[in-house]
Amino acid sequence: MDTRAFRRLRPANPVGDLLRGWRSRRALSQAELAFEAGISVKHLSYVETGKAAASRDILLQLASALDLSLRDRNALLEAGGFARQYGERDLAAPELAEARRAIDLLLLRHEPFPAIVTDRRWNVMQANRAASRLMTMLLGPLRMQRPLNHMRMFLAPDELKPFVENWPVVAAALLARARHEAMAAPLDEALRSTWRELMRLPQLPVAAEDNSVPGPLCEVRLRKGDVGIGLIGAVLTLGTPQDVTLQELRVEMFMPVDAASEAALVALAAQDA
Repeated sequence: MDTRAFRRLRPANPVGDLLRGWRSRRALSQAELAFEAGISVKHLSYVETGKAAASRDILLQLASALDLSLRDRNALLEAGGFARQYGERDLAAPELAEARRAIDLLLLRHEPFPAIVTDRRWNVMQANRAASRLMTMLLGPLRMQRPLNHMRMFLAPDELKPFVENWPVVAAALLARARHEAMAAPLDEALRSTWRELMRLPQLPVAAEDNSVPGPLCEVRLRKGDVGIGLIGAVLTLGTPQDVTLQELRVEMFMPVDAASEAALVALAAQDA
C-alpha cells in the first residue's frame, strides 16, 4: 500500500494532529512537552497517535504548556469532543464594559500622541483623537469615513505609502510581523485570509521567509508638505483575559521620536481644540 492510500485509510486523529503540529512549530520534543504539561511521555505519545483519548483537564494542561491562544485552546477542546472553555464576545457586550473603560482610559491618557486599537486581523476598532487627527491630515476626511486596517494603510500604494519617507523599511517590518502572527495561527482561516489579501497588494518588499520573531516596530517617518513627524510604536495587550476577543485586541501606542515630532503633534492638537 502506498503512503497516500495509507493516509486515506488511517483513522482521523484531530487532537493528535493538532498537538504534533503545535509541538513541531515550538520545536519541542514529546519529552519536553510532557514534562511541561506534567504528564508522562507514554501518555502523550498515545494521545498523539490516537491510541488513547485525552481528558479535558489533560488537554488544557497541554494547551497551557504549549502557550496556545484562547482561540486555539477552544479548537483543541472541540477536537477532543469537549465544549469550548473561553467565550468570544463582541467588544460592545456588557460583560466587557470594564475592559472598554480601561482601553478608553489608555487612549485618552496618551493624548496628544496617536494610539489605536486593532483586532486580530489588524482592523482598527478604535482610535484616539490624536490618531484620527493625524490620519485625517494625511489621508483626508473622506477616507476616514471608511473602515481602516492598520497593515493595509501602510502597505497599500494608495494609502499612507506616499507619506512614509522610510516606507521600504517600515513595510518590511510590518510584513514580518503580519507573517509571524498569521503563521502562528494555522487554524485561524480569517486571519490567514487577511494575510493572503495583504500579500496580493502590489509593489511589496520581499518578505522574510524565516520563522524568527519580528523585532520591535521600527521608526516611522511621516511627511506631508512642511509637516514631518517621526513615530515609534509599542504594542500592548490586555493582561491575562479569559475572553478570546479581549486576548486578541492590540493597543498600539505611538510616541514621537524627537522634539520636532512632539511639537508637530501638539500643534495638530491645538488646531483641534
